[in-house]
Amino acid sequence: MYSEQLSRLPFWAHLTPAQQAATADQCRRVEYAPQQEVHGPAGECLGVLLIESGALRIYLSSPEGRQATIDRLHAGQICVMTAACMMRGVSFDVQVEAESAVTALLLPARVFAALMKENVYVEAFLYRAATERFAAVLTGMEQMLFLTLEQRVVSFLLDEAVRQGGDVVRLTQEQLAQAIGSAREAVSRALKKLERQGLVEVERGAVRLCDRPALYRLL
Repeated sequence: MYSEQLSRLPFWAHLTPAQQAATADQCRRVEYAPQQEVHGPAGECLGVLLIESGALRIYLSSPEGRQATIDRLHAGQICVMTAACMMRGVSFDVQVEAESAVTALLLPARVFAALMKENVYVEAFLYRAATERFAAVLTGMEQMLFLTLEQRVVSFLLDEAVRQGGDVVRLTQEQLAQAIGSAREAVSRALKKLERQGLVEVERGAVRLCDRPALYRLL
């Protein structure tokens, strides 16, 4: 039923016709509301998610309730952090939530686990994808440790502007604060400082980049 969508999986061409048919038959579409938890440290082993629309946020949470966003995935990307429980000797105590309304195809854990036993390409895909996500985690932690709050705000806005394809980054200050692992009040102060310098304009539910070259120089 979902063979066309599943064909973008890197290992799909290495499956037998019977494996492809069985996988497509057991795959299902799932939907998540904004801020709905998709996966938690104590949650079930969900499986692999192929995101069709919306965005997922992967984050760490402290016992005190503080959150640090370490990665974000968007339409067209594949989330394997919800299947990390199938990797031997690897533990990712991360949480995954829907940053916006999300529609995705779910390849259930039991189906994926069976494919891993039968096909080395499937296992290689999972470990390679997890390694790539871990690299993103390290980049996020590096930014938190070595960049100022203002630089983290600027870096995120520039990356989002490229992804969204324009000078207006559409998100709230609360979403921006969550994305860089900071407090909304601190992000608001940083944006006001950038606005006074003529580098950005803060709009309702959006931030307009007014001088990209100057913003890049801040980094």
